[in-house]
Amino acid sequence: MEQWEVMVGNKAVAYSAMLSRVQYISAFPITPQTTIVQYLSDMVANGMIDAEYVTVEGELTAQASAFTASAAGCRAFTATSGPGLLYMHHPMHVTAGARLPVVMAVVHRGVKGMQPDHSDMMAQRDTSWMMYECEHSQELLDTGIMAYKIAEDERVRLPTIFAGDGYILSYTAEPVELPPQEEVDDFLPPYKSQWPLLPEQMDKAMEFLMRQWGFGKDPQWLWQVQHEAMENAKTVIKEVNEEYGKRFGRSYGNGLVQKYMCDDAEAVIVAMGTIASTARAAIRSLRKQGKKVGLVKLKSFKPFPREEFQRIAEEVKAIGVIDRNISCGTGGIVFGNIRDSIYDVEERPRTLQFHAGLSGKEVKVGDLEKVAEKTLKAAQGETVSPLVEWV
Repeated sequence: MEQWEVMVGNKAVAYSAMLSRVQYISAFPITPQTTIVQYLSDMVANGMIDAEYVTVEGELTAQASAFTASAAGCRAFTATSGPGLLYMHHPMHVTAGARLPVVMAVVHRGVKGMQPDHSDMMAQRDTSWMMYECEHSQELLDTGIMAYKIAEDERVRLPTIFAGDGYILSYTAEPVELPPQEEVDDFLPPYKSQWPLLPEQMDKAMEFLMRQWGFGKDPQWLWQVQHEAMENAKTVIKEVNEEYGKRFGRSYGNGLVQKYMCDDAEAVIVAMGTIASTARAAIRSLRKQGKKVGLVKLKSFKPFPREEFQRIAEEVKAIGVIDRNISCGTGGIVFGNIRDSIYDVEERPRTLQFHAGLSGKEVKVGDLEKVAEKTLKAAQGETVSPLVEWV
């Protein structure tokens, strides 16, 4: 029988790890992630989780030890924020290269201050980790469980980040439904490592390493297989999201994107994370005024759902992209991915770029109403300026 509890986002993350029966936790504190590993410490001490809980001296070691535990056959978990994520950069490449399904929670903290934006995760976008963005605490719990199911699938075998905005989500309390442990166990079978690590398996280990790292093959081979695995993940994400919805009554669009009031929309705005919640209120307000605009919540940043945006581009006349990040000298990172995705659409919609919420700047419903109205004007053929706007 399902249970409900009012909890902050960080506690929902801890519960997702508990329900996933993680076996190894590497813990290092950093604001605003710290309480995740504190909750997990209590759960291990109280016997709620049968896991090895290891406190390390820094985030680099947190990632490296999770890598080792996963290779040894443990379902491994860690968590971090902002600069801590940047410190993990090198071993993150190694974890992905070894095709180890480590799952990590990232509580967003900008890299130019303590307040949240998506610059921390975006700085790691080319490490070959899958990356999912969450809107509320329930989604954090559900996504943490689904992340292991997706990452451990033989078609994927890639590490995964699931993320939520710091402070806004990490320390906000809201009702969360906890699925029964036995039902989660049925949904998520035990993890099996591919790495032969025992001394008597050394011959197999060497054979595995030669195959895994592509020794003797084209030097580009390792990148190629990771890219193929990332593309395979799109199918697996959809399957797991659908199965989770049937079992537990909650799913998130098709697992890659989630549409809201898009059926007859002339224009849509695109948002990730908690800004999507604010955007829902803005869209409802505009719909009451008869304005045909919808919301597309981007849930999976990696793999990026190119095909989904190509279909959306064939249905609307303008797309307004809200980026809680910037690649200085280039622009919004999500915006660039969307523009690239729809380049070959025969009749491309107009695309507008908006930067919002960087370094924790508050984003209000009224702000996003203006974003949506401007995008709708572009859809209706009006001249709008500027095409890149800071909200």
